[in-house]
Amino acid sequence: MAGELLKRASLAGWSRPEKAIAAAIVLVTAAIVAVLVGGARVLPWQTGAEVRIDRQDQVRSAATAGVLAFLDVDYHDMEARMKRVQALSTGTFKKEYASTAVDLKAAAEQAQAVSVGTVKHVAINRLTAQQAIVLVTASNVVSNSDTAATKATTECPHAGARCDQYRFVVTVSRVGSRWLLSDLAGVS
Repeated sequence: MAGELLKRASLAGWSRPEKAIAAAIVLVTAAIVAVLVGGARVLPWQTGAEVRIDRQDQVRSAATAGVLAFLDVDYHDMEARMKRVQALSTGTFKKEYASTAVDLKAAAEQAQAVSVGTVKHVAINRLTAQQAIVLVTASNVVSNSDTAATKATTECPHAGARCDQYRFVVTVSRVGSRWLLSDLAGVS
């Protein structure tokens, strides 16, 4: 479009300043059309609101991933699951989790435990540039040697399993460019 306008301009005998003005008008018009069609996301910068939304999305994602990793248990492969929790953690929580890893693995293997969690709701309670407090509700389906004879019910439609509901207060902290789980506490 800009090239065609410049071609016509040269045929019409426009001077060099007129060509420059025409080219600038074409570029500005193209930029306005791009913003109108693509929204603010096509701009080479983020607005304050977009920065806050991105940070909130990162915090929700980190809290969700941390809770899901924490609830994920399979006695067949506890090492990988515990490493996943460690990779998503920092600070005191990471140290405390590491100190219980041997006992957790032994208990899971002894009970032949398998646990799969689902995050239902995530709400940010407080958010700063370096830390967030997040409220997370989750459910968990647990099967182990004690639940093998359990029948399916309305509350837990999984035969041979137990269904649990959890509410967590999760703290995530910014470490470099990542948000990591730094505290997880159950709420009764």
